[in-house]
Amino acid sequence: MSLQLLDYEAAQATNEADWSILADPQVESVAQAVARAFGRDYGLTLEYEDAYQETVIIAAERAAYVRQLLDEAGAGLLHRWLSQRLRDRWLTEAKHRAGHTSYEAARHSAERTCL
Repeated sequence: MSLQLLDYEAAQATNEADWSILADPQVESVAQAVARAFGRDYGLTLEYEDAYQETVIIAAERAAYVRQLLDEAGAGLLHRWLSQRLRDRWLTEAKHRAGHTSYEAARHSAERTCL
């Protein structure tokens, strides 16, 4: 028995999404469950619809790996993997947004300093 380590993220990176993956009822069910969990846990900043959209995009971008996960490990591991990918993507975007000042906040600050 030999253990072979592969970087699935790099190996499965493609420029095109395979939307046919969403025809699989397991993928659809898991995507909905992940989106519901994120909508519940991060409801103030990430709504269910946005979480669902991001989840299906992630699944479509890595369709071959999603199929492999389902075949080899089942829906539980797919749920975990999608949750991790969505958390990584969403937290990275949230960190970038946190560094920016909104127009309203900048305007309010400018009005206070001019008074």
